[in-house]
Amino acid sequence: MTTSRTTAVDVCVVGSGSGGKMVAQELARAGRRVVLVERGHVGGYCPYLACVPAKSLLLSARSGLSWVAARAVRDEAASHRDDSAAAAELAADGVEVVRGAATRIGPGRVEVGGRVVEAAAVVVGTGSSPVRPPLPGLDDAAAGGLTWTSEEALAADDLPGRLVVLGGGPVAVELAQAYRGLGSEVALVQRGPHLLSKEPAWVGDVLAAALAADGVDVRTGDPAASVSGGVSGGVSGGALRLESGAQLPFDRLLLATGRSPVTGGFGFADDWLTDAGALRTDARCRVVGDDGPVPGLFAVGDVTGVSDYTHTANHQARTVVGELLGRGRDADYRAVPRAVYTDPTVFCVGATGGARSARFDVAQVERATLVELSRRSGVTGAVELFADGSGVLVGAACVGPDADSWGAELALAVRAGLDVDLLHHHVRAFPTWSEAIFPALEELRGPGDRQAP
Repeated sequence: MTTSRTTAVDVCVVGSGSGGKMVAQELARAGRRVVLVERGHVGGYCPYLACVPAKSLLLSARSGLSWVAARAVRDEAASHRDDSAAAAELAADGVEVVRGAATRIGPGRVEVGGRVVEAAAVVVGTGSSPVRPPLPGLDDAAAGGLTWTSEEALAADDLPGRLVVLGGGPVAVELAQAYRGLGSEVALVQRGPHLLSKEPAWVGDVLAAALAADGVDVRTGDPAASVSGGVSGGVSGGALRLESGAQLPFDRLLLATGRSPVTGGFGFADDWLTDAGALRTDARCRVVGDDGPVPGLFAVGDVTGVSDYTHTANHQARTVVGELLGRGRDADYRAVPRAVYTDPTVFCVGATGGARSARFDVAQVERATLVELSRRSGVTGAVELFADGSGVLVGAACVGPDADSWGAELALAVRAGLDVDLLHHHVRAFPTWSEAIFPALEELRGPGDRQAP
């Protein structure tokens, strides 16, 4: 006969990714008694197996480092995947960290191992997991150690001679460029006609051209059909066959075809879940069912299906903390940036399909001329702005050097609901990349709106 130990606290957080860790830490600092349950790394994937090591490899590749040097920098940046410092930080703030997998999560109650945690509020941050495409032969290749998830690619010790990347989203394009820059032969396969398919088509096309210029074999509009190699293949590598009949040999096949919210096995009610398997949440990040918010149950991060960016999870965490501390405020996703840290960088925000749009080539600003003269290399990219019928900026797509920095102006403008005329009169420093925004704004305003200087 087994007995359960019961602990009563104010808040129980399940999952210590960026959002869950912030919730636990901020509430503990505010004097709440908090238990955090984590089955993997304290801090989630981002610091150890996602954002941080990915950007480290990209920067190392641009700096011309060898694989051995880049791997050492990556591991240092990712704390050698040691979460003891993160766990100690939480403990210092008064958070009790329970290492283990939650077996049941519900309002006011979390079960983990032989322990029951009763809490006035439960915050779910169980994250997401890689999607495995249903490809014939994939299981054999995986059994033979020929496939990678993004987490495995970002913790790898060896550089594959031939890497095939399956997918065309942010993770796929970043790792394709990083590994190509570090010495691998890389092919990237995207089933649709454009990379970054959630953004305007021209964005993906510019990035595809940049990857091709780096030596990546970019295949769009030619879906994968099957995989050969692995245990049954009797060879050291494998091959990906495309629907066109083309064969792409590989030493590693990186599966970067998306992620799925981790919601199975916790006892969640069916009406709490979306059709995609994410937890349904309202503007206060409360889990909702058919009858409205579930009392005392919140969710943050990938498990909500809202956005798989760390900054989105942090925004949701601040929303939950505010709600639980009595200063509630709705989460607002209108201006959540969507950044891809390739070269050129991609930065998109808001609705990139407004009633009116205008685009300008970043290579035409003076900063681009200076860069091209000093580096003897061309600059590629553009900025496209989207406005609604009343002239309010509702979205933007930026591609170019450091777009993640100069595009922030447009994210703030979308969030604040600024109109095109006000932005047109905003003074930007010379010579900066942000000068590319002005001509697009001028076109959006139209000839009738232009005034003599």
